[in-house]
Amino acid sequence: MQEFWDLQEQILSMFGEVEPENPVLRVRNITQTSLTLEWDPLQLHTSKLRSLDIYKNDTKLAQHVPMDTNYIKLSGLDVDHEYEFHIVIKTTAGQYDSNRVQARTHKMENLTGISVAFGKFEQEEPVITELKELLDKVGAAWTDEVTTDTTHLIAQQPGGDNYDRAMMSSIPVVKPDWLIQCDKNNKIQPALPYYIVNVPVNNE
Repeated sequence: MQEFWDLQEQILSMFGEVEPENPVLRVRNITQTSLTLEWDPLQLHTSKLRSLDIYKNDTKLAQHVPMDTNYIKLSGLDVDHEYEFHIVIKTTAGQYDSNRVQARTHKMENLTGISVAFGKFEQEEPVITELKELLDKVGAAWTDEVTTDTTHLIAQQPGGDNYDRAMMSSIPVVKPDWLIQCDKNNKIQPALPYYIVNVPVNNE
């Protein structure tokens, strides 16, 4: 019988006393009106995750965070505004708060938060190469595929995998002139006037 209790004590010391670790939070990407929060994989040890909540300026946000995700993109923020964020996880072992991170959204003149991917073009070269050079000039970024950090898809025509991903993620699909005007005016331009609109043909 003593062996049984010794075994229980050993199991408790190995597993039962290791508490979850506090989440580690950071800001990954910032634009004028949005940012991406990212956290390290949660170290729950023997406990189970019950919920994960995002707090902006100590107010809990309504966004649902899937259990298997370690990032969230927050939109609708004010331009050039300071925010504080932290996350709270509730587990079977209790509640644990992350570190607090401060972030300021970009001014309209700051183009470094732009991250574009490319869609379909009537003729890709030299247009795409010139657009990439322009992105480098203004300090913006580009990727071959649409990612969670993509802010705009630049294209001349609808269609293609990147176009489909952009539409699913509500990412603006804009003509190349949008980027040219951002550079010309030295500040980010509204996307709406540069949207690619697939207008159905009127046969009447």
